[in-house]
Amino acid sequence: MKRNIGEVLRRGFDSTVANWPVIMLRIAESLVFAAIVIASILAALIPALVAAGLSMGDITNSENPPGAIAEWLVGHLILFVWIFVLGFVMLGVMIAIHSFVEGASAQIYVDAERKRSTDFHAFSIDRWLAGGMASWWRIFWIYNLAWSVGLIFVLIPLVITIVAILLISDTTGRVVIGCSGVALAVLILIPVGIVTSMWCTKAITFCVGRAASARESLALGWRAIRTDLGRHLAVAVIMIVISMALNSVVSVFGVPMSISQHKMPSLALIFAPMRLVIGVVQGVVSAAIGSWLLACFVAITEER
Repeated sequence: MKRNIGEVLRRGFDSTVANWPVIMLRIAESLVFAAIVIASILAALIPALVAAGLSMGDITNSENPPGAIAEWLVGHLILFVWIFVLGFVMLGVMIAIHSFVEGASAQIYVDAERKRSTDFHAFSIDRWLAGGMASWWRIFWIYNLAWSVGLIFVLIPLVITIVAILLISDTTGRVVIGCSGVALAVLILIPVGIVTSMWCTKAITFCVGRAASARESLALGWRAIRTDLGRHLAVAVIMIVISMALNSVVSVFGVPMSISQHKMPSLALIFAPMRLVIGVVQGVVSAAIGSWLLACFVAITEER
């Protein structure tokens, strides 16, 4: 039986609350991401700073600084290759971790929906881990394939902008075209990002609930969204609005601190714990909204 938007939101909310440890595990994922980013930045910056420190004297004392800079860049090409490879690997690891968490979370919500009762509690760490292990690789490719398609629409105006800049010799015209192209790409990125995120989330429900492959899940997810766009889009927009509203409310508490710090910079250290608390609360909100959205999409997929 097809549920209305209110019923979908209620079932998703009840499932999210009943399986609240999923939210805690999503927060742990964010902490792991923060640690990975910090470690990657250190791994990239330390070699760069060492290389820059050893060569800065040669550049500043050179009779031809531009030539010295070009020579430095060529001489340290391996450093830039290392930074690129490190960033690529870091992104892949983060997508893999997120794929595991999404698959594990979806498994809990699928189990909760299939109980066919008002008791949505289905969480167990064993079941969570089993769900992640069974589906993370397929979900990893769901993200890669879906976002590869989505970013094509963003790259098209950027490529056109680059070509236009190369064809025009006027400096002012280049600046205008460049700014316009970037602005257009950003405007396109917003709806494309929303649609692609919906597509991935819906595909994950099929990947976990039907044990479908990545391509099959994407096909099923796209077909489901296209044929039932109203409910899926309404749920996604409601989640975005709730997330923005809650984060805005939390951010309000940080406004007095920001004003005070402009007048008295020494207060930054005093307000640091409060800023940390605000950041944690915002992380909890994001994790909860993400879980609620996934649970709602599972509720639509699993309805009979």
